[in-house]
Amino acid sequence: MSGFRNTVVGSYPRPEKLEDTMKRPVMNREEVEDYIKWAANDQAKLGLDTITDGEGYRENMYYFYQKRIDGITFEDMPKVSFGTAGFGIECPRVIGELKNPRFDTARNWKIARDAAPADVEVKLTVTGPHVLYRFSVNERKDLYPDAQALCRAWANVLRDEISEAIALGCEHVQFDEPMWTESPEESVWAAEILAELIESLPTKVRIGLHVCGGNPRRKRVYFTKYTDLVEAFKRVPIDEVMLEHCTLSYNMLELFDIWDFKGDLAIGVIDQRSDELESVEEIRARIKPALDYFPANRLILTSECGFGHVPIEITHAKLKRLVEASKAL
Repeated sequence: MSGFRNTVVGSYPRPEKLEDTMKRPVMNREEVEDYIKWAANDQAKLGLDTITDGEGYRENMYYFYQKRIDGITFEDMPKVSFGTAGFGIECPRVIGELKNPRFDTARNWKIARDAAPADVEVKLTVTGPHVLYRFSVNERKDLYPDAQALCRAWANVLRDEISEAIALGCEHVQFDEPMWTESPEESVWAAEILAELIESLPTKVRIGLHVCGGNPRRKRVYFTKYTDLVEAFKRVPIDEVMLEHCTLSYNMLELFDIWDFKGDLAIGVIDQRSDELESVEEIRARIKPALDYFPANRLILTSECGFGHVPIEITHAKLKRLVEASKAL
């Protein structure tokens, strides 16, 4: 081993302690911009090769989009349960056509790009359309008669702002689709809709895909094996797949016995759900089996999921160790 690239999955903490990281307070525009500049600089100082805008300005990965589009209401939200581990949250209702998105996706990426050193890559992280559909209660079957129609509607409203970011210079877009593991029976058509979105982008950029078992309040809540999602993975035109690894109860690398993936694997060698700090040797042991499937230049070291729910001091310690290992091994 002679050095690996490293990255973050996406979410980064706010610098202040929050009572509930699943429902963060709304920030005004000035606060959003201040946070992004801080997060970009904070990640870069740790020595990371690829960073994000931090995502910490988001209330959570789905409320953020749902609060900033017509056709959604947060009044009288039902609580919906997901998976088998007791996770539930209040979900907004679809009461009209999804239109007029105000996500500021491109603007936020550009602020991070301008704040980060030139030699640090800044990727755009986007909550995938399947996640957004799953956390939306459809009360307009006349507009969106089935799950696929609502999922495709979310894909359509994401497209323009992603395209705008690409026009501003973004060369790396990552989609987050953890709900494939929550509802695997939907994964194939969800992947096909995501593929439609990717293929409709105006310029070819590096496309990443993150799929995990969920991470609310630092707990895994969905348990589908990656091998059970192989037909979905095969349908998305991606350059990088970002997967959990170090705490799974099974060998996720078996996925690549049945999926002839030609891209890069961003492999989760840091456990963001635990406060315990990994050693470089532990990280080495976690990387070793992946080298039977991927050469070192196609492996990227990362955590299993984002750090949005993790205290900042633990985040710093774990990412410093990740960077240390990526340079030392």
